[in-house]
Amino acid sequence: MKTRMKSLVIICLWMAGIFSICAQSGNPLVNCKEVAKRVKIGGNDLVVCDRSLLNNTISVPLSALTEELQIVKLDDADAALVKETGAIIGDNHILVIGSREIPFKLFDKKTGKFLNNIGAFGQGPNEYQNIYDAQLDEKNNRIYLLPWQTKRILVYDLKGNALDPIPLYTGSPKGKFKVDTKAGTVIVSILPFTGAPAVVWTQTTQGKLIHSVAPGHLAVPPDFSNEVSAFKVGSAYGFNVFTFDPRTDSLYRYESASNKLIPVFTMKFNDSKQPIHSYTELTNYYMGDFSEPKKQSEQITVTQNRRYYIIDKKTLKGSFLKLENDFLGNVEIDWPNYAFSGDYFVRNVDPGNLSDVLEKVLKENKKLTAEQKTKLTKLKNSITDNDNNYILYAKLKR
Repeated sequence: MKTRMKSLVIICLWMAGIFSICAQSGNPLVNCKEVAKRVKIGGNDLVVCDRSLLNNTISVPLSALTEELQIVKLDDADAALVKETGAIIGDNHILVIGSREIPFKLFDKKTGKFLNNIGAFGQGPNEYQNIYDAQLDEKNNRIYLLPWQTKRILVYDLKGNALDPIPLYTGSPKGKFKVDTKAGTVIVSILPFTGAPAVVWTQTTQGKLIHSVAPGHLAVPPDFSNEVSAFKVGSAYGFNVFTFDPRTDSLYRYESASNKLIPVFTMKFNDSKQPIHSYTELTNYYMGDFSEPKKQSEQITVTQNRRYYIIDKKTLKGSFLKLENDFLGNVEIDWPNYAFSGDYFVRNVDPGNLSDVLEKVLKENKKLTAEQKTKLTKLKNSITDNDNNYILYAKLKR
């Protein structure tokens, strides 16, 4: 078991200093070719990428997409221990997503100090097991959690005290959401099983429906292998329904005020059979992936031969993508579509795994300067097996 250490550590890795060797300024796709076109759909622009135009693969340094990387060592008190899950970064806090018997935990963003649990793992009132989406609202002293197969959003204050939950207009087998605490409204998008009354809707925090969009062609069979993802930056809310039964689909933007679902990005596949694919977006880029199905059993299908791509929203230039963390000596980032949350790149890393990564970089990256080697070695030597996890985060560039 990890034991308590006396000090808390925060390490800032500045792009212009330690890892300037691979840092890039400007657009990483400047030398790529145009792979998409804009077409008008209902008066709105839809970006359509032609799969056949994606040929080359470029290595994109994380520093081209984000500001400086920061690494926070979390408090290693017994009550603070976490697993390698996701995390949500706020202005002053880090909310680490719970896992099985471990509840959500709140930490100080600057020091990594453990503050308190948020709710508890279990089946009682205000307890939870599987959470599909969460929101940290520091300005209004609120944390919102949305479990699987639920009809309510759980609500807590930043001290972890349970407040009255938000009743949902309809059940949510898997759902994403965005609460406007001050306005008293909620946007919810769900995995729309056949027969669901809506795929996305706006309601009050008292559960009263304001307006909704019917699933239509987005409806899917009741299969929990499928997913729904969401883009939530600033006032924008977008989502994509992922299915193992590929079909023509889009990344959508939901305009709550007008109750309109607007397609903003899609992929044109020229093959007779579409690959398994999904879409997401950052502030300045569309990203996506496609892969092939692999049957593990009658009930379980996984993917293989996955490829990622990135497209500039303004220039429509794009390429296959290999995302590298140049702040840590060009470590390739697995699952780049899922490396971003809100305004941040985020990783929650076990100390042993972080140490292994640094050891590999120091051994294999021959382009590191003497200064970089010294600083990376110092970081590696500061990590012990008794440490709690480390949170790596970097804010997206605007």
